[in-house]
Amino acid sequence: MTNLPNLSNRAKKAMDILADGGQFCCRLERNSYTGREQFAYRLLKEGRVVRGIGLAAFYEIKDKFLVICDGNTSVSTYYTLRREG
Repeated sequence: MTNLPNLSNRAKKAMDILADGGQFCCRLERNSYTGREQFAYRLLKEGRVVRGIGLAAFYEIKDKFLVICDGNTSVSTYYTLRREG
């Protein structure tokens, strides 16, 4: 990817995964230790979570590069890379 603004290494990796068909997911998850529910931001590739890339990378690229896609529920929202043209 050329012409990208200054992004962190995690955001660059997220952009590469999103370009290959990945998705960001914001969903309500229960912490198995505390039992508390909270929203978590996960990068998914082929339906599996990519470890180490989450909230910070999401907010770094959200406004310029992501768009909400289909398949959302009341407790989860999915984002994909915005297509040009």
